[in-house]
Amino acid sequence: MSTDDERGGRMLHLNLFMRLYGHHPAAWQRPGTSRESAFDPDTFASFAQTCERGLFDAVFLADSHLASFGGLHNSAASMFEPISLLSYIAAKTTNIGLIGTMSASFHDPYNAARSLASLDLLSRGRAGVNLVTSQSDAEAPLHGMAALLPPAERYARAQEFAEVLLALWQSYPRDAVLMDKTGGDFLAPSAFRPISHHGAAFDLEGPLNIPMSAQGRPVMVQAGASPQGRDLAARYAEGIYGIGSTIEDARDYYEDIKRRTREHGRDEHDIVVLPGVVTVIGDTQAEAADKKRFLDSLKSLDRQLAVLGGYIGMDCSRLDPNERMPELPPLDDFPGPKGRYVMMQTLSIDDDGQKVTVGTMLERISAGGGHFTCVGTASSIADELVRWFDGRAADGFNVNASTLPEGIEEFVDRVVPELQQRGVFRTEYSGSTLRGHFGERMPVPA
Repeated sequence: MSTDDERGGRMLHLNLFMRLYGHHPAAWQRPGTSRESAFDPDTFASFAQTCERGLFDAVFLADSHLASFGGLHNSAASMFEPISLLSYIAAKTTNIGLIGTMSASFHDPYNAARSLASLDLLSRGRAGVNLVTSQSDAEAPLHGMAALLPPAERYARAQEFAEVLLALWQSYPRDAVLMDKTGGDFLAPSAFRPISHHGAAFDLEGPLNIPMSAQGRPVMVQAGASPQGRDLAARYAEGIYGIGSTIEDARDYYEDIKRRTREHGRDEHDIVVLPGVVTVIGDTQAEAADKKRFLDSLKSLDRQLAVLGGYIGMDCSRLDPNERMPELPPLDDFPGPKGRYVMMQTLSIDDDGQKVTVGTMLERISAGGGHFTCVGTASSIADELVRWFDGRAADGFNVNASTLPEGIEEFVDRVVPELQQRGVFRTEYSGSTLRGHFGERMPVPA
């Protein structure tokens, strides 16, 4: 295990992926869950409060514009529009960061900048946005479009969207609020920095009407796996939700993001790489394995095969669990989300280089769709997280607790103390802004 000196002052970062009932696709089917909690904003506020007690950097709320995503057997990530719900959570928390997803394909940059800047003021500098391009043509008709733009055009629009957001957030400095009671001027016009943007996708002039927050502007986060997504993150993001089913894949991804970030003239520490980790925690390894086995048993075989089919873009309904996985097309030929597909490619191959059986594949993807999965005791999970952290495979983790609220309560009460004992995680907040949490580093002993 590395020492503080060897880590160069790096501190492990933790973020919760807030999902109704938990990240396991069958979590909503277990006894004790209720439909009413899906409509209750306090369901999500309680997740954030638990994470704040555990000194997490942030909570994250994904988004889809579809009523059903990935099949009727999957629960929604949330019943709420992210910025609205995060504004509610802001009033019930003090320190934890609040990150919501927003699509550059469907939003106007001025309204997006205004909503996010408002959340940043409401939360006193804790807002962040996960800027995406969307991935489903099924969402397009909801916005008067026949289909999404081709990937290259989507990412070009997203890059321009990011540039406009950043310019708008800088256009209304806090010192523009003059409040000159003697002279009678409330605002100082000379302090504004109005933008004049005339691009391929957007054309606008003038300043935003929301002043900068305590952290200056909202933090930008990305979830990129394709070359275009990785480059978008390297240019603008301060955090990225990474991919990696194995430490080797995660390390390759990590080094690629850091390299791209340096090539854009930034320090590699300017971006925090957070691969997803699915957790199932028990007092013993056997108990944790039993918990996962029970959750897996709630999803019928036909539905498990439907999930696999969605991930790999094939009809898997006739596959036999005892037969080998079919050959998967090259990444460039896959039209869906690249990050998930990369993990499917990795998990479909065993250590001996042979295709795994369909049954083995279903077991591997059952809890988190291919994300790095930790099933074990609090101590063994902490050891594995530190191994990835010290191995330059992660700066921290986007925690996908298999069940909620139990899974995050167990993580905070049991795994966080283990990480603190290993000297890789904070024992108190040193600030109250999301940017401060992402930039926080451990003091190196003299």
